[in-house]
Amino acid sequence: MLLGFYYKSALLAFFFVQGIIFSTSLLIHSVKHRDVSSKWLSLLIFLSCLYVAPWMLGHLDWYAMDGYREFLFFVPFQQFFLIGPVILFYIKSLLDPDTKGLKREDFLHFIPAALYLLYSLIVFVTDFLILDEFYFYADGRDKDLSPWYQISGLACIITYTVFGIKLYSQYRKEIVNQVSYAENIKFGWLKKFLIALLVILTIRILFLIFLPNWGDFGIKWWYYFFFACVFYYIALSGYKNAIQSSILFEPGWRLISPDRTEEKLTISAHEITSWKEKIRVFIEEERAYQNSNLTLRDVANSLGTNTRLVSQVINQGFKMNFNDFINDFRLKTLKVKLQNGEHKQFTLLSLALDCGFNSKSTFNRVFKKSTGLTPNQFISHIESQKE
Repeated sequence: MLLGFYYKSALLAFFFVQGIIFSTSLLIHSVKHRDVSSKWLSLLIFLSCLYVAPWMLGHLDWYAMDGYREFLFFVPFQQFFLIGPVILFYIKSLLDPDTKGLKREDFLHFIPAALYLLYSLIVFVTDFLILDEFYFYADGRDKDLSPWYQISGLACIITYTVFGIKLYSQYRKEIVNQVSYAENIKFGWLKKFLIALLVILTIRILFLIFLPNWGDFGIKWWYYFFFACVFYYIALSGYKNAIQSSILFEPGWRLISPDRTEEKLTISAHEITSWKEKIRVFIEEERAYQNSNLTLRDVANSLGTNTRLVSQVINQGFKMNFNDFINDFRLKTLKVKLQNGEHKQFTLLSLALDCGFNSKSTFNRVFKKSTGLTPNQFISHIESQKE
């Protein structure tokens, strides 16, 4: 029956239609705002819609009807080998907003997906155009649901998700070496996106273990329902993130990608000592630390050198990362103000902002981490010593 109400199909159809709407909206947004990450998310949501389509239409008995069965057989709805690379490049585009397009070597990631599309085309031409009878589909089973494809596709998505998590972890570690406001860099949406992927993969693995006959409809519908719920969350939250801000960092600034970072420089002990003093004088006498958005690139440009040298000198010479190095100057200045009693004339927050901290929460967190005391406890300690 082509048209009819089946609650299983109707529920999946809701998510399918919503997914298409979000996918289209993100594509429009990406073109309008030149947001590469929205393009990748649009494609990922579209592929997710296609993924649930066989179950949505199958529960309308399309697999049992001539014409509709062939449509489900010959259209490669489930593109596992394409979903994996799309996930990775979406993550990359979030972390590096300046990414404009794919490099030549990036196309290698799409070879498996291209080969599966070629295989699907060969099946269509052979069964539908040449033989006019089922040869590849003689068993009456959808090739998208073949165990080899389901398992290899799952392995592909897991692999790319792991790559994405590793890249995310590298950026989290690298950010403290490049900006003085690392505590305020928000990876919130990307973290939630990765968690959502892990939830989907966990459910998928559990169903594969306990219900290995993937071509059988039955209770497998529940997996697709759970998947649809999670991908709807990704679509909704991802669209919200794209509208609010498609960039994780400060406008006009881009993190130097860890995979593009060049090898360390060979610097002598004498050069490190010399550059340590130059950096210290610049930060202290120019009060560069008062710039709440100070970056490693800002310091390097002001000193007429490169970011690698400044970063290496700070790491090796001061035994700190850039974020902690700048915050150390801010804390020292703030402590002097507190010892001079300026907190009696101005609020703690105003003093913290004047020293370069850009939020109350960051100031409190950094202060407690450095001194082991809250600002108020530190003030009480100072006043008790004066009595």
